[in-house]
Amino acid sequence: MLAQLDNMHIDDLPYLERDITFPQKVSLLFLLFGDQHAQATYLLQKLLALTRAPHTEQQNTDLLRQFASVKASHEWRGHIIEALCLINARQVLRKLGFRWEELRLHYLPHVQELTLHIHPLLKAMYIICEQLTLAQTGRLVLNINEKLAQQQEHHQHEPLRFYDSAYLEIFLLDWLTRHHVRLGDINAMGSDVQLLIEYFKMNDMQAQATLLVETVNSNAVTGAERKCETDTSNATPHKVEAVPRQRHENSYQISRQNAGILLIVNQQRFHANVSEELQPLLPRKPLSAREGTDVDKRRLSEVFSALGYQVESFDNLDHLDMLEHIRNVCARSTLRDSLVVCILSHGFMGAVYGSDSVPVAITDIKNVLCADESLNDKPKLLIIQACQENEKQNLTVGSNALKNIITNNKIIFCIFQRQVNVTTDSPSNLANMVVAMSTVPGFVALRHNIQGSWFVQTLCDEIEQHAASAHVLDLLTIVIGQISQKRGDKNQIMLPHLNSTLKQSVYLPSI
Repeated sequence: MLAQLDNMHIDDLPYLERDITFPQKVSLLFLLFGDQHAQATYLLQKLLALTRAPHTEQQNTDLLRQFASVKASHEWRGHIIEALCLINARQVLRKLGFRWEELRLHYLPHVQELTLHIHPLLKAMYIICEQLTLAQTGRLVLNINEKLAQQQEHHQHEPLRFYDSAYLEIFLLDWLTRHHVRLGDINAMGSDVQLLIEYFKMNDMQAQATLLVETVNSNAVTGAERKCETDTSNATPHKVEAVPRQRHENSYQISRQNAGILLIVNQQRFHANVSEELQPLLPRKPLSAREGTDVDKRRLSEVFSALGYQVESFDNLDHLDMLEHIRNVCARSTLRDSLVVCILSHGFMGAVYGSDSVPVAITDIKNVLCADESLNDKPKLLIIQACQENEKQNLTVGSNALKNIITNNKIIFCIFQRQVNVTTDSPSNLANMVVAMSTVPGFVALRHNIQGSWFVQTLCDEIEQHAASAHVLDLLTIVIGQISQKRGDKNQIMLPHLNSTLKQSVYLPSI
């Protein structure tokens, strides 16, 4: 095989291009140029022109020689042969003197997540292009382009003037060159394919979502192992960010570049305009406005943004919207290092209120966070600023978004129309979860109308001071100790509560 590689000459490449069909050519060039931004932009324009050109012009191109001219002589051959293996161009490979069985064992085109020269995410995307029907491709392109148009509503955004969904690779090139999708390095570090993963998950295309997730995860592990070997052989230290002098061997470092999403649900104002079947769930007294909660929201946004988190904040969500926003952010967190959800609301023991004054069980919120198996090994932090007094007269919406009917002082639960799936399959799904409550069960949580809540403000202070040296549970223990020493103007006392199923010591990025 090495002899055949050495015999390949750059001047033979135009003839090679003539031996493949135009759809094969689009796939081949996507695999070769997709990870080179400047050349990918040129290729995109060239392919758009070729789709409108006569057949003879489509065949008589010289793009492979252009690819080879910017690569070292020992590199371009392997890239091109691997790409030809992936698109199954066996006739062309036979003409070049290669034996398919040798190539298959060497380049492993049948192993979806692994490559030798081609970027692994380009291989995964090509496989997806081959898997989807024309109708599925059309819906994918339409949905994502509509979503991107909405996001770019206030910016100049010239849409792609191309409508043939048979060439999904052309649309992928467009999204790559506009940085809506990012490949990262050859080990997929720094990649961002959430746009695609989110679409596949929301449209019951689990195989495609899993392929992208596993491609990133498997290659990231390989890259980390290589980096470790390189670092240990390099005697010159370099500081990336402040770290503690000693750490547990079994620890998990959240990176600033891929920290994750912080979802803030900020319930400030409440109403009781709910349907008749939900009215028995309302509190006996109207819920007051939570003055000072915006101070907490701003502080959380500032601190977690400094850690590298993407902050998403929503005000005054009803009980079902709250769960749906949490599920949505879970679906977009499969490739992130962690997920943080913070709920600022009124509550009572075991529950928090939606803005419609309908309570939601904290257990159900935890189950939503833990329902996605791809998040099982990622740390999930649920922060709740809400009172936890014992309110025996209140009822909570259960795991099927239940309504209740009160008859002869007996509570009968029936399934409400808008179901929210919040079940978990096994206890292992609840691993790597931290629930940080502003108060222990049975007591109120203190909040200042101007300065914000004791719990959130102290938590943010301690993260700023100790994120570089203390793991998450130590940080929260410090918060509990600090708040236990506080006294209100009427000698009020508060004690936060912590529950954890973390399997490792988890460290936040330093500020």
